[in-house]
Formats: sequence, C-alpha cells, structure tokens
Amino acid sequence: MFHTMVGRARASTSDIAVLIEPDLILFPDFIDVLGYSHLMQDDWLLVAMSRNVPSFPFHQQLPEGPWLIKSNNVVETEEVHAYVSQHGQWTACKGGQLWAWNTGKVPLHAGVMPPFVYGQGQHNEWLLNEALTSGYRFVFDASEAFSLIYPQDIPKTVQVTQTEEVDKYEYQEWGFAVNAHLARHYGSYFFRPANFSNLPVKLFKCGGPKSKKFCFWDHFKHLSYCFPPELLLIAEGQGAGFAGMQAAEDSYITSFRRYVLGKTWKYFPIQPHLLGARRNLPFWKNFVSGFRMSSNRRSTCLQDNFTVGAELDCPVSRVKEPLPLNSHLASPFSLESLLSRVANSDKVVVLAVVGNSYRDMLMSWVCRLKWLKLSNLILSAVDDDIYEFAILQGLPVFKSGPSMNLSFNDCHFGTECFQTVTKVKSRTVLQILQLGYHVLLSDVDVYWFKDPTRELMSFGPGTLVAQTDEYNLTEALNVPRRLNSGFYFAWSNNATIAAFERIVKHAATSHMSEQPSFYDVLCGVGGKYRVGTTLCVEPLTNLTVHFLDREKYPNGAYKTLWENENVAEVCKQQGCVILHNNWISGRKKKLARQIASGLWDYDDRGRMCVKSWHSSGQIHLF
Repeated sequence: MFHTMVGRARASTSDIAVLIEPDLILFPDFIDVLGYSHLMQDDWLLVAMSRNVPSFPFHQQLPEGPWLIKSNNVVETEEVHAYVSQHGQWTACKGGQLWAWNTGKVPLHAGVMPPFVYGQGQHNEWLLNEALTSGYRFVFDASEAFSLIYPQDIPKTVQVTQTEEVDKYEYQEWGFAVNAHLARHYGSYFFRPANFSNLPVKLFKCGGPKSKKFCFWDHFKHLSYCFPPELLLIAEGQGAGFAGMQAAEDSYITSFRRYVLGKTWKYFPIQPHLLGARRNLPFWKNFVSGFRMSSNRRSTCLQDNFTVGAELDCPVSRVKEPLPLNSHLASPFSLESLLSRVANSDKVVVLAVVGNSYRDMLMSWVCRLKWLKLSNLILSAVDDDIYEFAILQGLPVFKSGPSMNLSFNDCHFGTECFQTVTKVKSRTVLQILQLGYHVLLSDVDVYWFKDPTRELMSFGPGTLVAQTDEYNLTEALNVPRRLNSGFYFAWSNNATIAAFERIVKHAATSHMSEQPSFYDVLCGVGGKYRVGTTLCVEPLTNLTVHFLDREKYPNGAYKTLWENENVAEVCKQQGCVILHNNWISGRKKKLARQIASGLWDYDDRGRMCVKSWHSSGQIHLF
C-alpha cells in the first residue's frame, strides 16, 4: 500500500527521506539537488517525474561502477546524459515518480492518506494535489534539475502464462477502480474546479549537467528566481509586507505563490547585500526584483536547460472512467481465482468470515498475520459494507452470499445475529474444501503469536484439530459442546467434506449457532464418540477430532489470561501460539480488552498496520 510506504519513509531518522519507484534509474546529480534543497530551513517537498527511454543502451556491472556500452566499453556520464536528453520522453501523468522531503513533525498534507493500491494510479497525483492545497510545505517539481529515467526495454526475468496475464490485467483494472474510488472520497483532489491547474514551481539547473546553479521557474508568473546554494539566510521578521498580498489571490494557488506571498522570508536563501539595495522600494519588491533574472539571461538559461515536457498537473478529467460517488466496488476475481492466487504451496488458506461490525478487529488480525509473513489469508464478507471496505484495503475478499443486515454492536455470542453469522462459516469452509483447498479457519478475535500451520498439519489428513472452549482445569478438553468453531484446521478430503456436509445440514435446522452442531455431529450428542480426554472419533467417516492443548491454544477464559497486566509476556512464558478473545460479551468490551492488552496491530487513524518504526506514543503519521 502506498500510504504505508510513505509512512515508513516519514518515520526515517535521517534529515531527508526519499521515496522512489524501484524500476527507475537515478543519477548522481540528484545529490546536488538534495544538497541545494537542504539549505532551505522551511519544510519542503520535492517531486520529480522520470523520462521514459525506449532503448537504453547503457548498463553498469557494479552499482557505483562506470557506465558501459553494449561492447562493455566505458562511456562518460555526460554521454549518457546527452542520450537521455535526446531520446528521453515525457509521458504526461504516467511517468515514474520520485518524492523527497525534509523529515520532521510537519506533515506532507492535511488529513489522512487513503490506502491506495501501489502502482495502480491516482496516488501520486492525489499526494501532489493535497500537498499543494494544504500549504504545509514548499512543494516544487525537480524533474528538470536531475536525471531520472525509466528504461522501457528492461527484460522480464519471469515469464508469465496467458492466464496470468489476464489475471494481471483484471487486477490492474480493479486496482485503478479502487484508487479512483479512494481519491474521490478523500481530500480535495476530485473537487477542484474543472479548469483548475495547480502546477508546482519548477526547479531547473543553469549551466549544463555539472552545474550546481539552480533556478526556480514560476509557471503562473513566468518568472525565474535563482538562489545559489552558498547564499545565507535573512533574519526573521523581514517579510511582514508579503502577507497582505495573498488576499488578492484565488483560494486555490500554487505552493510557490503561497510560499512567496504568504510567508516571511526568513527561510529563503538571499544575498546579504540585497537587504540594503533600492531602499526606496517596499521590501517585497526589493526582494523579488533582486532575484529576477534579466530577460536575456532567463531566456538563454530556459532555452538551454528547461523543457515543458514534464507535466505533473493531471486534471480530474484524465482519470480513467472515474466511479460515481455512490457506486459500489466489486472484486474482479471469483472464489476459485482468489484461492489459486493466495493459497500457499500446500494449498492451505487462512480463512476469516467477518461482518462490518468487526472491521477494526479484522484489520488488526490482518496486520498481525502480515507481521508473521503470512500471505495466504482470504476473507469471506457477510455484508456489503465489509466487502467494499476489504476491497479498499487491497485484501482478497469474496461474498459469502446475499448481504446480511447485521447489528453493529449486538452481534456477539448468544445473539440471533451471532447464530446467523456462525452458520455462514461452516458453509463457506465446506465450499472451499470442495474446491480442493485445506482451510485454517480463524475468527478475527484470535490473536496469533506464531504461525500454527505446520503444527496443525502435523496431526495428519485424517484429523480435524480444533480449539477447546473448556476453561476449567479439572475438566477434560472434549466435554460436551466445548468444541470452539472459531479456530480449527480442516483437510480437503472425502471424510472431512462428508463431515462438514452433515454439520451444515444439522446447523440449518438448529435454533442455535453452528458450534453445538460441530460437537453433536463430530463427537455425538452428549459426547458418545469421545475417546479419552482430548479426542472424538466420528464413526460414519472415521474422522478424528483432536482438541488442542489449552496451554498453547487457550480460550478467552482459560487461566484468566486476559486479566494479566502484561498479557503478551504471560502468554510468551506459557508458550501460547494463539489467544482467543472470547468469553466476553459485547463488541465494545472485546475491543477495549484487546486494545488495552497491547495485542493490537492496527492504526485506524493512519489506516495502516502498526510497525516497529512508528514513534512511541504516536502512530498517526499524517
């Protein structure tokens, strides 16, 4: 997700953060631009667009080695620059982009960045627009100031089948639709006037590739301002006369004009002798006239070093088929397609069946699984709201069936809503088993300390392993109706599929949740199929049910683990693999207990997973 990439870069402890697309080639002259930008004591944001080079004949054998031609002859960097200047092509609103900014507490823009799917459009344009209209930073376009290219003839290292190409196309179409939808609902990007243009000021170089003299070009004023990097900074408070000029400007103005007209000049480089020049003029006229280049010098510099091809201002009208604000999103993938994409090499998927009332817990659960390096999760949505929400988070999701009208705060254990939702779980698991995939089902209120997949598979194909809901230390794990249907592993084989068909049929005629149906079918009414204290053997299919060790797979009431001051440490010492946040009534109480315990991995304000690089006590980065 693009917003997480930006968040990670913003958390950097260096003076400058740089975010660059991986396929771009960056030349050493970028360091000169960073050095120049670093002189500004105001907060700034640099953006640059790459040039597409259809046939790039140069390569490097070492990252810092010389440029080589096809015959491995060394060529000078100037020759490479000349080739790029001659053959490089600007592609409006479609080139690769680079972002750089000085780190610190000042955000890049107002509000929250939505979870854009990276590389699927809109996120670069959206960020530029929000940064410009927010006015927190001086935003400038440095596309002309250094060499940044995208060589289009890089060979593909992995050949893909025609089916994979179709899937890729469908994914891209879906990603573009998601990003367009997000851009419409966040910020001001889609609400600009039709003829509005908000181009940032351009930074360009005067004097050739080796020059370190830079100038700014104001697109709207048609003026150049040149600030050599060795200049000093003027004293605070000298620019009070600029503030009054901003009132005459439109409410939407470029970052540069806002910067020039509305800020004090304490932050900008300036030659000391200009402070005393032409004292009969107001300070702002004295300042600006001192830095405007002469017409001849400007024309020569612009003609030699500046083009108009790098266009960053992408009108809303260029968005490919933008969705109406009230339109609904849909994933282009069928269940079969999703399963083939997400299942691991053992054909195992981690399944969660979830409704909109548990979207926060869903995201914390997803973040935790991602932290454990698990990518084989798949979501079954029981209502339209959670379905669209999951799509917007870039999660693999499908609909369980017709959307349910679920209570937001009254769908916990014992309620009619809970009974309805749980029966969807067994039907969904059966459907996936019949498609040939093994299922590790986990409710989203199950916190994972480790990946349990290998251990659960070790019991073998003839065994269904499940958590026990029994918390009494003196009772057996397999006592009647203590099979927890919120965490189990099921193999895709004839015996398990037959057993699930009977569970689904039993639950359909029951006025309770699916959980009693699991036990009565697999362990018999009253537990007549029990074997010892941890097993049941279903006689029709000979399927063995193994109740998991409570020390490693505890339920929410076992040893009152949730009541400990440091739940994570206690569970670590006990050897917990998971910890179920059940045996508590009500969504709000469940949510509060898990957040208070520290077993929470989602920042709902920043719309991203909590990472180790988040600042202590501050996870909202935007």
